[in-house]
Amino acid sequence: MRLTKCRICKGKEFKEIFSLGKQALANNLPEYPEDQRDTYPLTLVQCTHCTLIQLDYIVPKEMMYKEYFYIPSVSKTHLQHFDTIAETLIKDLWLKKKSLVIDIGSSDGSLLKCFKKRGMRVVGVEPAQNIETDIPTYNFYFTPEIAGMLVHTYGKAKLITATNVFANIDNLHQFVKGLDILLDEDGVFFAQFPDVRNLFKENQFDTIYHEHLSYFTYEPLYHLFANSPFELYKIDSNKIHGGSMRIYVRRRPKLLKEFVQNVKEIKKTLNETIRNYKAQGAKIVGFGAAAKGMVLLQYCGLDNKLIDYIADGTPYKQGRVTPGTNIPILSEEELIKNKPDIILILAWNFKEEIMEKLKGKGFTFIIPIPQIEIRRS
Repeated sequence: MRLTKCRICKGKEFKEIFSLGKQALANNLPEYPEDQRDTYPLTLVQCTHCTLIQLDYIVPKEMMYKEYFYIPSVSKTHLQHFDTIAETLIKDLWLKKKSLVIDIGSSDGSLLKCFKKRGMRVVGVEPAQNIETDIPTYNFYFTPEIAGMLVHTYGKAKLITATNVFANIDNLHQFVKGLDILLDEDGVFFAQFPDVRNLFKENQFDTIYHEHLSYFTYEPLYHLFANSPFELYKIDSNKIHGGSMRIYVRRRPKLLKEFVQNVKEIKKTLNETIRNYKAQGAKIVGFGAAAKGMVLLQYCGLDNKLIDYIADGTPYKQGRVTPGTNIPILSEEELIKNKPDIILILAWNFKEEIMEKLKGKGFTFIIPIPQIEIRRS
């Protein structure tokens, strides 16, 4: 079927790069000349939005992968390459014995055997039904449903690999959803596929065939993972297959979630601390009528019933009140004339300077950022 939208950004505008005409499927080998099958357009186009280079005609995957003839174990170079991949990934990712490694598009299990001999638990996912292997293998296409089944049976994977597979996938977003289900919290997805830069620089037009749906450069790859739970944290290359790109993907640090939790905790703790001091009869003031302080006071619910005044050295601010909380802004000299018990340092970016200025005067300081801290002079 014709490509109607980009498989990464869903854009609908493409520009043609090059056509190899109509061709039969390169890896479908008929037994007899009279078994020759249909031909399909083989044309590269580029998405004008995310720049992904892709084929403009998609052959149904069942026609290409039910019976498949690409077997990596026939090449000694390929086996040595797989052994190096396994050794390097185990070392770099600090994989422990019995860690679960799942290979998508595992073929005869050549890569997984390299992990197995190093003590890993291994499982393959391979749609081709004509390939024999002694590695535990599921003859399915990788989907979120299959990912869920694998988790139920084996648990989550510390490493998921896909060598010469990732560029063959039509629904990349469903593939990423499957990764989200199957990959452990600290797991890594590793993929290797032909490097389009070599295709163009070295005229490797014969690496364009119907299985290779996508021809990745950095920009569309980052675009794909930017809208997912994952981050593309490393890209490198290898000389195998005339030049291959390799990507390393992991879950994004949960910084946003942690940030929200931390801010809510600061609000709760600061509000409770100020109210406790106030209930004990303490006189509480703020130091620094900076914009950040105005935001903090309003968010934390600290108004003129809790804070007596704000001391600030800027003459233009003195004599005014804080927005939203109506706390008077007075000069710094007021701290000496009308000594408070507690000083909330709102200009926390200058906390050391402020505390040094007021050193030895018996004040108790509350520093609100990055977490609540109480110091005494």
